[in-house]
Amino acid sequence: MKALQASWKPVLLNWLVPGLGYWIIGQKLRAKVLFSVTVLFCVLAALQLHYGVVNGTVGGVYTPKTDPFEWMPTLGALGTAGVGPVYGLFAWAFGGSGAEPVRNLTQEYGASYLMVAGLMNWLCCFDIFDRVTGRWIWRLPKDELAELTGKKD
Repeated sequence: MKALQASWKPVLLNWLVPGLGYWIIGQKLRAKVLFSVTVLFCVLAALQLHYGVVNGTVGGVYTPKTDPFEWMPTLGALGTAGVGPVYGLFAWAFGGSGAEPVRNLTQEYGASYLMVAGLMNWLCCFDIFDRVTGRWIWRLPKDELAELTGKKD
């Protein structure tokens, strides 16, 4: 419970604005890199989804399918939702019930850029949780851990 109390704020802020969680915990370089990569991927996704329209039919961004339930688009939507509130804008513009999932290769690249940005941000949220709670040290290789702690096997 203490781990959740210590980490909920940076994790939530990182989901809202990719990189902000790292900034809050003092990892400024990681914050800048994550924010820059996420912005780049979102811009590339927007361009490819916009210019990939075929005969006026937009599509590409995964949105949850609940009636009837379809698990693949819903999992894709959960992964893509990692970009934070920006996902809502993309889902509104390039997703939804009236849109085809993927119309051509350009739209598929756009959807992939957006999903990779979302998945990357989810992984960074987990990393921030580990860093705030001190659990990241156990992910180090044994030689680096021994050097950091001063203990030898």
